[in-house]
Amino acid sequence: MSSVFDVIPYEDLTHPFRTIGTGSFGSVYRSEYLGLPVALKQIQPSKDYDVQKYFEREWRLMKEARHPNVVLYLGLSRSPEKVTYIVSEFVEGGNMRSYIHHKRKPFPWTMRVSFAIDVARALAYLHARKCIHRDLKPENLLLTANGRVKITDFGFARIAPRNDDEQKRITFCGTDAYMSPEILLGESFGLSTDIFSLGVIFCEVISRTLADDSRGDFRRNPATWGLDAQEVRQKANDGCPEDFVQLSLDCLQLEPNDRPDCREILERLSRIEVEILQREKDSDTHVGSVKFVAGKRPNMAPRIPSFG
Repeated sequence: MSSVFDVIPYEDLTHPFRTIGTGSFGSVYRSEYLGLPVALKQIQPSKDYDVQKYFEREWRLMKEARHPNVVLYLGLSRSPEKVTYIVSEFVEGGNMRSYIHHKRKPFPWTMRVSFAIDVARALAYLHARKCIHRDLKPENLLLTANGRVKITDFGFARIAPRNDDEQKRITFCGTDAYMSPEILLGESFGLSTDIFSLGVIFCEVISRTLADDSRGDFRRNPATWGLDAQEVRQKANDGCPEDFVQLSLDCLQLEPNDRPDCREILERLSRIEVEILQREKDSDTHVGSVKFVAGKRPNMAPRIPSFG
């Protein structure tokens, strides 16, 4: 613990903790810290990974990250039994996986592209600092009360290898349905491995279909570990802009160097957002024979702000 602001006294946390999920290496609980809702992550022993190494890497990366679309790190706390917890903000809206899965929840195209932009913004921030997340998936994308997305769970995250020696020591990890072909084939990988995972998430967003669903949607080709472009197009929901489908497929390119980087993805998403908003505006201004002068239906809810 490097500074007084890293230390959160265990007695200042409200007990008992309530279990809300599991992360890469441990359980996640809800508590309160001096009246503020917080999430606590506790490491669990593992035979497969050096959990202490990953845990320390996770809290150090979270501590350095400062972005509206990255979960905010608050500090570390240690129980009398010497159990260490990462303390972060509590994001109350659940995760993107649950939202996609519950088909009764509204999921208009404005919200879908908003989700995509938020994730791309967070990933652009991480990649600008040469940080690979390595476990990008809807379960690690949390939703705020006003519909913003925040990346969490940095258990597998690390700084991209800077040379061949570091590349040899890098481990292969992640979640199968979102892993890039280069990871599944045991080849070297870099920042673009996250772009492939982002492409799988985009496919889920445009189709409202989960890639790791028990139904076997978005199955991988065992020869290349790529996704079937025709299946992606067929599953895209009505009203999906063609450019959104194409962006998803471009992120899924088998060759890492052929995938767009985060800057290009954000530029393309911005154009897609303009197209969707214009389409909705045109729809709003002409409803049957009625035309609203202001270009909006009466009492229309304001558009979700970019940050918060």
